[in-house]
Amino acid sequence: MKLHRALTIVGLTATIAMAGPAIAASKATFSPQQTEQIQTIVHDYLLDNPDILIQVSQKLQEQQQEQMQKMEQQAQSTIPTIAPQLFNSKSPESGNPKGDVTIVEFFDYQCGHCKDMNPVLDGLKKSDKNLRVVYKEFPIFGGASLIAAKAALAAQKQGKYLELHEALMNADNPLSKDKIYQLAESVSLNTDQLKKDMDSDEVKQELKANLKLAQKLGVRATPAFIVGSTQKANKGVKSFLIPGGTSEEVLGGVVEQVRNNKS
Repeated sequence: MKLHRALTIVGLTATIAMAGPAIAASKATFSPQQTEQIQTIVHDYLLDNPDILIQVSQKLQEQQQEQMQKMEQQAQSTIPTIAPQLFNSKSPESGNPKGDVTIVEFFDYQCGHCKDMNPVLDGLKKSDKNLRVVYKEFPIFGGASLIAAKAALAAQKQGKYLELHEALMNADNPLSKDKIYQLAESVSLNTDQLKKDMDSDEVKQELKANLKLAQKLGVRATPAFIVGSTQKANKGVKSFLIPGGTSEEVLGGVVEQVRNNKS
């Protein structure tokens, strides 16, 4: 059987598995008996032809690699044109404010991989005293994520962005409005003032600017990291886009690559 037919079978399996509750709720085309029969057919076929799954996996890997290459190419041409907004903006930051290399992070407080990367960034900042980290709030996981991003940016007006950022990163998901305000109180923020500042033009403009930057870079998921020279990212020093989570060793290696101006 050809690969495209196998992909159709695997896709059908995934569709049935993910859409099961919706099918039951809406009384869709397939009856429960028909759905069970289809699942059995697909199950038996894949057991008899396990090599199909290998082919599908290889095809998916190829597609992912192509997508990453396109993102990298887009980033290489785009970063120099938006370097000031990325590396020298008024976005919240940590580490050495005069560091020669900057990591720009696009993240969401309800993103599990973003939470996993938080200690990685902390470790790099501790080991590299010449590193700067810029935070780009990029709430893509719904209403609570947007509230959390607004609250964190508003906390900057009270000088407590990093405190609330860390509290939100270390909080269990899912977040809620009440939980976010409780976390704000736990780091001694004036929540009444915070709520007013969350609707400020500065907060709205920052979120809008971050969205535009992400669109220009082709960033659609979190976390995503841009690593570049703080002052020379628009002067021929290569920057790097890292989509998704990675290790401290890999991220640190990219930092050194930028620092040494190697491509």
